[in-house]
Amino acid sequence: MADWASLVDTLNEQVISTFGRQITYTPQAGEPFTVTGILEAGAGPEGAAPGVYALLFVRAAAFVEPPARGDEVTVGDSIYKVVDLEADAEGGLRLVLHFNRAV
Repeated sequence: MADWASLVDTLNEQVISTFGRQITYTPQAGEPFTVTGILEAGAGPEGAAPGVYALLFVRAAAFVEPPARGDEVTVGDSIYKVVDLEADAEGGLRLVLHFNRAV
């Protein structure tokens, strides 16, 4: 019988492959690369600056180096900055994004 973490990781992989989209991830120190994630635009209002947060769910295994605040995410013609991130115990990452500029 599989353990809980591997079951959830498999579920995350299937959900992302089914509902995810290709995005470009650009670390502050490094080359851009493509990763698949689920974007939820307009996830919540910002208290400190005008605008709205977006959330991106990805698998930690998709990254050679862990994501960090200040990295950039390009989705379509929009570029977002990573302002916060949360990891779960099963290998999922939830990145909180702030719209930075249009491409």
